[in-house]
Amino acid sequence: MTHKTRGTRHEYDLQTDVLATIVATTPVTKKHAALLTAFATRTDWRAARYVMTRDTYSDWPARVIDGEGREIAPDYRAWIDAQLAAHGSVSAVIDAHRESGYWLTEIRPLLHYFVHDRGGAQDNFAQFAVWEEQEYVERAVFPSDPRWGLPDVNELRRASGNGTEERIERRTLGEPRYTLQEATDMQRFVALAGATWHARRQAEGDRRLVERNLTTGEARELTVRELTPGYDRQRWPGRRFFDDWTDSSAGHAGERACARWTFNTSDYTEPGGGRHLNFVPQWAHTRKIAALKDTHRLDAYGLYGRLNQFDERIGMPFAWYFYGLHGNLVKSGQMERVLEAAEAGLIVLPECDYAVLRRWQQDPYGF
Repeated sequence: MTHKTRGTRHEYDLQTDVLATIVATTPVTKKHAALLTAFATRTDWRAARYVMTRDTYSDWPARVIDGEGREIAPDYRAWIDAQLAAHGSVSAVIDAHRESGYWLTEIRPLLHYFVHDRGGAQDNFAQFAVWEEQEYVERAVFPSDPRWGLPDVNELRRASGNGTEERIERRTLGEPRYTLQEATDMQRFVALAGATWHARRQAEGDRRLVERNLTTGEARELTVRELTPGYDRQRWPGRRFFDDWTDSSAGHAGERACARWTFNTSDYTEPGGGRHLNFVPQWAHTRKIAALKDTHRLDAYGLYGRLNQFDERIGMPFAWYFYGLHGNLVKSGQMERVLEAAEAGLIVLPECDYAVLRRWQQDPYGF
């Protein structure tokens, strides 16, 4: 497959061949009813629930078929690489297949997130990302008239086209299908990410630098930790997200982070061996939510009123703080103004939210 998948199993992976098969053999139905039933009856994740869908991914090339719909190649990219190897150039490949009448099928992807909440700690849940893939055909593989220019080799490999390919009205092929992208034990992921971040930061803090006085020429050797106020107070932002949720009025009200946000995880190891685990939180609201704009015209009380209205739209207390950590709906400057107003006694924040906001102001973070 050409979509994003993890090539190596990691400590936090819950994905198995059995789970992947269950997902792949479940029909796509309205509101994912059949898939949720499969989770409930055929897996250990009986309480799995749907959270959100991401529709921001580009279509990708799938197969090569002829004019009668017969499959020429099951994987476009492998096939085009073989053609380039055999013929030597883009123009030679196109010449070889000028009369072939080959068509490209493509995949329209949606990425659905499901979560099984174990309860307790805010990071104690399993997250499942599942592709819904709809195959379709609407264009020929190769340009119909090379006089208008040829794609370069990278464009041909990506099947990005140059606009001169023969086109037909889009026709779907078969039924949509599910593919399991990843199944993640988020508590394990967060613990591992925090530990690797801390170890890397400790090592960086021990690195020694030379500070030179340009006036006297005197030099002294200091560690990065000694040069950086509050160095050892810093923590991995992902850990802080869940801790802030727990400590805030959102957590006190019983709101669950995994019901309101999903987490786009990444796990990268540098050539030198350094490992980096991170996530980007993704809000899961389905209502249209407008960004807070022109708040510089408002006094502190008016701004706080707008933020409370924002919470009402989202449906939970202190939502604006977490939206301020990611995205552009709430800005960090608005968060700072609220803290300043609270400290000046102009507005009254719940004590727990004041403590979270104060902690953020002392050591800002975001995604």
